[in-house]
Amino acid sequence: MSANRNRWLLLMSIALSLVVGVSNAQQRLEGRGRLAGGGPSGFGGGGPLDLLQRSDVQSELELLDEQKAALSKSVTKFNERRREVLMGFADQFRNRDAASVADREALRDQVQEAFRTLNKEGEEGLTFLLPHQRRRLSQLELQFRMRGAGGLGPLGSNEVGEQLSVTDEQREALRTKAIELGQEFGKKVAELRREMQVKLLAELKPDQRMKFREMLGDPFEFQDRPSSSGGERENGSEP
Repeated sequence: MSANRNRWLLLMSIALSLVVGVSNAQQRLEGRGRLAGGGPSGFGGGGPLDLLQRSDVQSELELLDEQKAALSKSVTKFNERRREVLMGFADQFRNRDAASVADREALRDQVQEAFRTLNKEGEEGLTFLLPHQRRRLSQLELQFRMRGAGGLGPLGSNEVGEQLSVTDEQREALRTKAIELGQEFGKKVAELRREMQVKLLAELKPDQRMKFREMLGDPFEFQDRPSSSGGERENGSEP
């Protein structure tokens, strides 16, 4: 594969991950979608194949050398299939700026569905895991998805909701509480950032602090918007 083709695939991968990721972030915040704390598997998300590539997870599962070799083959196969998926959307993505809003939304939905299928294929290929390892991996996946700040994580997914027999009323209550806690989390992070900035500035001399504040100018309140992790960005703050 040529260098130009490799660069094109990389750009396509990044661009399509943003197409899917932005939508998934909002879905997680509202209690829809499967992942939390990351995008589709293969884009640095929290899917089983992603987690299995982590050394801490491999140690927890006590993967044998032959299992690690099988994992490597699965990852290679997944990456090859991902390239196929990306190239399948190449022409549509090249022309997306000229497309209508409806067409762009349709493209997003097609990309999401393609990656859902791809992720399912990847999970079905984990036949080298023993039953107790697969069970533990499922537990670790849920824990990883719960790390998403401000979102429902697995509690908002249909699969977990069905297993827990979550009612529509509970689902709505969870969604509302997730938004509330996400905003609260953002405020706490903003306060911690302010405290950190004050402590850092304390290491400067008075004239240096004054000069730095002049460099910053008047405080500006950045508007909140969903982040890639499914939480909310906290308001920008100045020391």
